Amino acid sequence: MDYRRIPDAHEAAFDDRLVYAFSPERGPNHEPEGPDRPGSFHPRGLYDAQESDAVDRGDLDAGDLTVVCGYHDFSARIRGGVRDVAGVSAVASPPEARRRGLVGDLLTRVHRELRDDGVAFAALWPFEYLFYRRLGYERICDYARIEIAPDALASACPDPAGSYERLDADDWPRLEEVYDRWANAAFRLDRSEDWWRLRVFHSWDTDPYVYGWTDGDRGDDLRGYVVYTVRGGDDTEGKTMAVSEFAHVDREARGHLLRFCRNHDSQVERLRFTGPADTRLFDDLDDPRAAETTVKPGPMARVVDAERALEAIEYPADVEESIALDVADDTCEWNDDGFRLSVADRKGTVERVVDGAAPDVSLDIGALSRLVVGSHGADGLVELGDIDVAGAEGRDALAAAFPPTDPFLREGF
Repeated sequence: MDYRRIPDAHEAAFDDRLVYAFSPERGPNHEPEGPDRPGSFHPRGLYDAQESDAVDRGDLDAGDLTVVCGYHDFSARIRGGVRDVAGVSAVASPPEARRRGLVGDLLTRVHRELRDDGVAFAALWPFEYLFYRRLGYERICDYARIEIAPDALASACPDPAGSYERLDADDWPRLEEVYDRWANAAFRLDRSEDWWRLRVFHSWDTDPYVYGWTDGDRGDDLRGYVVYTVRGGDDTEGKTMAVSEFAHVDREARGHLLRFCRNHDSQVERLRFTGPADTRLFDDLDDPRAAETTVKPGPMARVVDAERALEAIEYPADVEESIALDVADDTCEWNDDGFRLSVADRKGTVERVVDGAAPDVSLDIGALSRLVVGSHGADGLVELGDIDVAGAEGRDALAAAFPPTDPFLREGF
């Protein structure tokens, strides 16, 4: 199998594999629908090429394209700074190529490319958690989904003030000012203009509506915005206003966005909000039971270069520790090794362990990934049985170096 960037001439073959993998009811050889891909996207694939001369010349046939994927160039807030993160997506395999280990082979080669390019982190939204756990990924956050009838929001809505404004893609800089103040959780992704235009203002199914709220007493600057679609239902279910982004700079703006949603009571039977796992409306409502709140598992991430990741992040100011780590990684052999992490002055330095000394901590790459991005602390991973620690001293050192940060990845890709 030959791994390489998919050229523009093979884009139709790439799209064909995606359509068949994710929308098989549309049949093979179906043209894709939806917005253009952002410039941050890099398609990759494995070609079943038998002739080495053709591979060397680079004149592979599109029909030889077997399994495909791609990744986005992202920047995420991880432990005190902005780190490069690859957003892996569009992983697709036709039925004739499945259960041969080809997707695992493809992603291992992607991880190697990322490591060679200096990227230490990757993230994805899984179709199956167990499948990607075998490839070193672990779930790093969950999200809440709230469904409520519009009228039930009455007690959460302030008296009318300010004004609402429908927005289009050219307004993205105004939205970004709100987004920068609102989306401040760890693992928040920085957005390019390309991403705003092609992923916030457009959708694969139905382009969303985007409305903003301004307080006239404070000028024309947006104080909040909402991104949503209206989804039709049958006679029993009715229509749902599905809110994908509910951004606000303060509680006042939040209240007026709720008022905007409530004003759709003559058009929809339900409102649906999504957000971090601790998102709640209970305290805003006269009847808290009116808000049906469920928590669902979210995206996964992994460290693709353990040494670089451990040296890139910032550590707590008062921590000075030396920890010997034995890391197991079944798919990225460069991580499958012993490391000594020395922490001082907020920085970490890493050396490969060559003397065979007993480690302070033994863990696989998934557990290390959770520690590094902050979704789980040392105590939680010990309770889960995901790490082995040699004594209380090693456990305390690990907990001090890697306090939880409650990351939340809200972007879909």
